Amino acid sequence: MKIEKLNIYGFGKHENVTVDFGQGISVVYGLNEAGKTTIQQFILHILFGFPPKNNAHLRYEPKSGGKYGGQVHLIDETYGKCIVERIRGKSAGDVTVYFEDGTKGGEEQLNTLLRQYDRASFESIFSFSLLQLQGFEKMDEDELSRTLLASGTTGVDSLLQLGNRMEKELGDLFKKSGRIPEMNVKIMELRELEIELKEEQEKVGEYAPSIERIREIDDLLTELRGQETELMQESQKLALVRQLLPLHQKKQALDARLSQLSGITFPADGIRRYEMLAGKLTEAEATKRRLEEELAELMTRMPEQHEFERIAELEILLAKETEWHRWQTAVTFEEENVSQQTSSKRRLLDRLGVKGLEAENTILDADVSIQKEEQMHKIIQELTEGDQQIGFVNRQLIQVENELADTETEIGGIERTAPAVEELERVQQWPKIRQQLAEAKAYISLSRRPVEQKSLMIPALLVVLAVAFIVFGFIQKEWFIIIAGVIVIGLGILIYSKKQHQTPDSAKLKQMEKIIAAYDGNEHQMEELTDRIGMYKRKKEDLQEAFMVLERKFQSLTSELENTYSNRRKIELELVDFLGLYGFDEIPSTGIIPELFRMIREVQEVTRELNDALLRRQTIQQQIAVRLAEAEKIVRKFAPQETVYEMLRREFIHLNEQAETIRSLTVALERKESALKETSSLVNSLLEKVQALLAEAAVETEEAFYAAYNSHQEAFRLKGQLEDVNAQLASYGPLELPDGVVDEELRKKVNDISGTLSSISERLNVLINDKAALVNKTERLLTDENYGRKLQHFEMKKSELAELVKKWSERKAITEAIRRTMSELKEKKLPEVLEAAEKMFCELTGGNYESLSVTETGHFEVVAKNGMRYPIVELSQATKEQAYISLRLALAASIMNTAPFPLMLDDPFVHFDEERLSRMIELLDNLQNKHQFIYFTCHEAMKDKWQGATILNVSDIGSEQGAMVL
Repeated sequence: MKIEKLNIYGFGKHENVTVDFGQGISVVYGLNEAGKTTIQQFILHILFGFPPKNNAHLRYEPKSGGKYGGQVHLIDETYGKCIVERIRGKSAGDVTVYFEDGTKGGEEQLNTLLRQYDRASFESIFSFSLLQLQGFEKMDEDELSRTLLASGTTGVDSLLQLGNRMEKELGDLFKKSGRIPEMNVKIMELRELEIELKEEQEKVGEYAPSIERIREIDDLLTELRGQETELMQESQKLALVRQLLPLHQKKQALDARLSQLSGITFPADGIRRYEMLAGKLTEAEATKRRLEEELAELMTRMPEQHEFERIAELEILLAKETEWHRWQTAVTFEEENVSQQTSSKRRLLDRLGVKGLEAENTILDADVSIQKEEQMHKIIQELTEGDQQIGFVNRQLIQVENELADTETEIGGIERTAPAVEELERVQQWPKIRQQLAEAKAYISLSRRPVEQKSLMIPALLVVLAVAFIVFGFIQKEWFIIIAGVIVIGLGILIYSKKQHQTPDSAKLKQMEKIIAAYDGNEHQMEELTDRIGMYKRKKEDLQEAFMVLERKFQSLTSELENTYSNRRKIELELVDFLGLYGFDEIPSTGIIPELFRMIREVQEVTRELNDALLRRQTIQQQIAVRLAEAEKIVRKFAPQETVYEMLRREFIHLNEQAETIRSLTVALERKESALKETSSLVNSLLEKVQALLAEAAVETEEAFYAAYNSHQEAFRLKGQLEDVNAQLASYGPLELPDGVVDEELRKKVNDISGTLSSISERLNVLINDKAALVNKTERLLTDENYGRKLQHFEMKKSELAELVKKWSERKAITEAIRRTMSELKEKKLPEVLEAAEKMFCELTGGNYESLSVTETGHFEVVAKNGMRYPIVELSQATKEQAYISLRLALAASIMNTAPFPLMLDDPFVHFDEERLSRMIELLDNLQNKHQFIYFTCHEAMKDKWQGATILNVSDIGSEQGAMVL
């Protein structure tokens, strides 16, 4: 793309100005404040739109308030000559694109013309100044990659900004060892709340079992809902299978019919060819009969002359000279064909490794039918499936072995925490001791009260104590405590029945006091010991039961693996028997068995073609021998095969000279005989063609030929229907349909799944009701409001942390996707750009530096011609600018096919000395055939540096004038 001309209606200080550019390099010269930058900005504003009023870019509205905007005339290789006009209108202005064919367009067509580039992407590559060359030494590989990728790939700049913002937000949300990020703060708060909750939970003794049951119910609900989801997916799959079943059945029917018709062949355009040959044959036979009748009439008028008969015979043989030469050619062709077929057969037999006549006959006599091929594929498939099953069972065995080891480890761990024998004995004796302790307390209490109070108070206290024991026993599920309560009730009744004035036994009183002194105050300790031992026994029983289940599963899998290996050995023996039919003693790789089968079939086909060729050659040689015998009989002497027709022609001429006197009588006869021979030959030829056409169709009669045509048409039609059915099945994706299944079976499976779903739903309802009852119970048991408040606060913090984790995960996924995208773009684009930039940099520095590369730390360095390496920061400013300009030009060259835009340079060479500047100008001169360069400068000396460039002086531009061309 090249800029041909600018028409400025009104833009900044320029009004009604026309600027014409050259094809290659155009130098726009002018003093400061002359309007060079205004012209550069005019090009960008017209192509990419006027910036908003609050934007960093100036709008350059006309100072005098005239018409705002103008035209840019472009020449594009794809779209031809185009004019882009933008004038005042909406915020970015109203744009119109005029194409060479007279059509017009708007913003959409302009975006297409500009290859979807925006202003930022355009300026990052095709427009740069001295200021943009500063700071190159501070760039590393990542920063350069970002710059180049953002420059050369539409939308990558905004993608990079999004990635930077996501990384900052990730750091604000979470740091591994941080304290300030939100997620770190929430985690610390949750840890503190969790400690406080554990302290509160220890105060609620009855709350823990209910919570444990609620968790168990939650696990059951999760498991049942997972089963429900799997069954619903299975039901949907079965519904889809029922929907596709008619198509599948139709496909099977079509495949079956096509397999029946697969052996039928029919020549191309056979009907038309047959009918044309039949018409010609009928006409030729009529002509032959007419000629025979005329010839018979002439023969009756012809005197019998032996020599004339020889002449006729000679004439017939000479008329068949073409046939004779055709036979000679056919013999040669068939000999070459026999040689080729023999070579092909030998090559195939060598590839199959067949040696000896017996092995060859085995191959040739082998059955290579479709049924055998299907049997072969079935055996291979069964062998492959057996290998897959063995792998699957082996993986399951490894998993079960690991689970057995883990369970055995857990059993060993819990055995190490087993209670001592003394503790077990204490727990076993505790119910009896607890009963004695209760009796002792009751006895002491009764003995120390007045006699008049014992009649009512002691039984009442015993009843209250017994009720407390029974309630506590039900809550803790301890039957010993319940029995003790019942015993206490019996004791109360017994005491009440005794005499009220009975005096207590002092010895028994001392015994009771001794029991109280020994065991009073140990109830809580003993209850904890009882709970711990009970929990140990239950956990041990659960682990032992799980271990036995895993052992049974391991034995089952071992048996299944042995059966699978046995089945595979049977299949291998079946494959050995199958391959033995074809002369193979060993089992090759299953991947090449189909190829061996195909090669055996090809050997048989080549053998048949070879035999046919030998038969044809023998037939033609017999015809040649018969013709040669006829010729010798006529010429009455030996006739060499090479010169037989030359001898026949000499004999024919000799006989014609002798029979000149009777020529007038034989002329007509000869003409008729010749015509008759030709017609006979034509008839024979047509008959041969008809028979060849029938043989090509593998039939013998006309009726069979038409029947074969009908079968061929039917096969063609069925193939079309099969393609339609396959297309419909393919639209549903790779769904495997079972063979032999009927709709009734599928419907029954769907009903079974529906029944199972109903059962699961009922069980879910029961569990949900149980959970609700337990939740209500825990709420009633939870009387401490402080625990509820902390629990609510803990759940709120968990919810807040979950939201933060979700935000962090989303940003992490976006950041990772952006990183992978940038890495892929970097690997594809950066090496190509660096290679081209290295060549330009070497040319600009006069070979002083041979390489421009990126170090392992990601920073740029150059390699001098003496092999020394220098970081970019150690180079002079001009050399650094040469490196950056090389990168810019290399990037522009790399995207030339997709973005063929002109380059606008705003005085970037002011730091160059004469030698550097001359190399830079030489490089741009070499590139001007590919790119248009527009160089803006305020240095008058630069005008003389460009040979053949278009020099535009804008210092004297005024209204209604063009740029002054120097």
